[in-house]
Amino acid sequence: MRIRPNGSDLLDAVITVLRDEILPTMPAEQQYSMRMVLNAIGIARRQLSNGTDREQQEQALLTELLGIGGNPEELSRQLAASVRDGQAKSSPALKNLLWQVTWRRVEESTPRYLRQEGLL
Repeated sequence: MRIRPNGSDLLDAVITVLRDEILPTMPAEQQYSMRMVLNAIGIARRQLSNGTDREQQEQALLTELLGIGGNPEELSRQLAASVRDGQAKSSPALKNLLWQVTWRRVEESTPRYLRQEGLL
């Protein structure tokens, strides 16, 4: 068991200091770059907080849909090729997988959007 603060807590502290103390003192032409850095740190923090559960869930959905095993990246490539080639048939399982994957990615990358839309 790790002692607090954990990695996510430390990244929160970094974000707070950079956003509240450093960013306001930076020249305007450098602020955009700092905002991109802050966004990247925020995504990394959310991914750390989520752990590997989401990746394992995605792998399970892909394995069930495709009927083959493999790592999530290989399975995603296989599904993309099958959709691109017109071999993937529309089904509730495919729609569910695409919805779950899209939701999780938006939740990690831009949760503010989901909150603004009242979805979180």
